[in-house]
Parts: sequence; structure tokens; C-alpha cells
Amino acid sequence: MPSLLRADAIFHRGSAFGELRGVALAIEAGRFTLLSGPAGSGAGLLLRILGLLDRPDAGEVWFESRPTSSLDDAARLGLRNHAFGFVFAEPFLLDSFSVAENVAMPLFKISGFDVEQARIRTAQVLDFAGLAGVADCPIAELSVLDHHKLSLARALANAPQVLIAEDAGLQLSPGDLADFAVLLRSAPGLLGVAVIATSPASPDLLGAAREIRIERGEVAADSNPIPVAAHD
Repeated sequence: MPSLLRADAIFHRGSAFGELRGVALAIEAGRFTLLSGPAGSGAGLLLRILGLLDRPDAGEVWFESRPTSSLDDAARLGLRNHAFGFVFAEPFLLDSFSVAENVAMPLFKISGFDVEQARIRTAQVLDFAGLAGVADCPIAELSVLDHHKLSLARALANAPQVLIAEDAGLQLSPGDLADFAVLLRSAPGLLGVAVIATSPASPDLLGAAREIRIERGEVAADSNPIPVAAHD
């Protein structure tokens, strides 16, 4: 089966996120993959490159067997909006909107849903995140954990094929992160999305199906490697 996302000989010179030196790996659909490594290892940079947020200096990122390096900024944005969802350490919620309105916003803006379609999809992802009971609540009434759950629900609203979770749990207590990690682990099986994350927490706490450890810009270990075909 072709990989969903593939990095092919990715090089990137030093940045705040580290550097990458010839990284090659494949990501399958429906699996939770953790990119781990010490600060400055390049794990965070690799996550951003796989999520099409940054461009590598050399090498190629393939999405569904199609190269992405030739895409202009508008085409990359379109692909990110429709095929990727993003969760960051800071939830970036809209304080003047309700819980449901925060989720529905990208459905109107990106997918062009009508009101009824948005209502149905919003209810689905809020139920997945355990927030169905607070759909009409203002953001100020939510706990810190619920802020992050809502950010995840919003990222999943457009049914992305890839969920990028950067610094997952950075603002959460270990107990709250354990609850949040349950959702990250559940999303691939229940929603079919490929979850790719970095986190300052212990890999054991995240419980990802696959851990790829990055050290000094290279893949140092892979708990469940997938062959990287030359032409997926």
C-alpha cells in the first residue's frame, strides 16, 4: 500500500528547530506516530516540514505519491487547509465564540458547509472530544484541558487525512495530558487520520503506535519502520 506521506532525503540547515541531514521516512494512514528527540534534534523541524508549514532546503515531501516541492504558496495553503489539521501548544481559540462556533468556523470558511452540514459535523467532532455537553458554552468557562480538546476538535472538523500536533501537552499537567493522549491514540482508528506529533512528555505517556527518534538531524531509531519505496 502506498504511504500517505513520505520524506525523501530531507536536508535543512540549522534553524531554531535544529537541522535535518538526509531524513527519509514514510507515514501510513490511520496511525499515531511520535517524532521524539532532545531539544534542537530536528524533530520539531521535521514535523513542520511534513505538515507543509516549512520547506526543506533539499529533498522532497510526497503526499499521496505526489511531490509537493513544486507547489506555489497558494497551492500549499489549499492542500494544508483540506488535507491537514493542526494542533499547537497554544490552542488559539476565539474567545468571543462559543465552543460549537469555534469548531464550525473552518467548516464555513474552508469547506463551504451550509448551516445544517456544519451543525452535524460539529456535533460529531465535539462528541469525539468529549465536549458535546458544553457545545453552547463560552470559551472562558472551559478548563485548560477542554481548551486543548476543543483545539483538537476544530483541527478534525474538516476530516483531514493528516493531523499535525506540535508540542502536544506542553501546557497540560501529566494527568490532563494522559487524557488528551487518549484522544490522539483514538483518532487514527475512529477517524482514519494519520496523527504525527511532537511532545515534551515521555513517549510512554503518549503511547503512540510508532516512535521515530531524531538525533542530530537524523533518524536514530524507529520502533516500527515502514519501507520507503522509491516511487510510492
